[in-house]
Amino acid sequence: MASVLFFIVVFGTIEFGLAIFRHNMVADLAQEGARWAAVRGSSSSMPASAAELQTFVQTRAPNFTVTVTATPADPSAAAPGGTIAVRVQSSYSPLTALIPGATLNLESTARMIVLR
Repeated sequence: MASVLFFIVVFGTIEFGLAIFRHNMVADLAQEGARWAAVRGSSSSMPASAAELQTFVQTRAPNFTVTVTATPADPSAAAPGGTIAVRVQSSYSPLTALIPGATLNLESTARMIVLR
């Protein structure tokens, strides 16, 4: 009985740690995406599209899928001095069946002032 309780606590701790890691990663990806889009505004020599922003953020996500939304929808339309917001969403399903059918929807938004 004690070993069952021990393994539930160990696996629960691992699942909680993985969920916190994923949440922090989504927040970091939103910040990186906002920073990347802020230097690729309307007056930049390399303006960014929404698809390029999605690709940039997705390449930095380690083995999970994210959905990226920018405001304005086309980052290249953002004028210098304006604000761009990047929202990153992902879902996390636990690896073990301690909580059956549990899925966490994680999201984070970062805003930056467009530099170029």
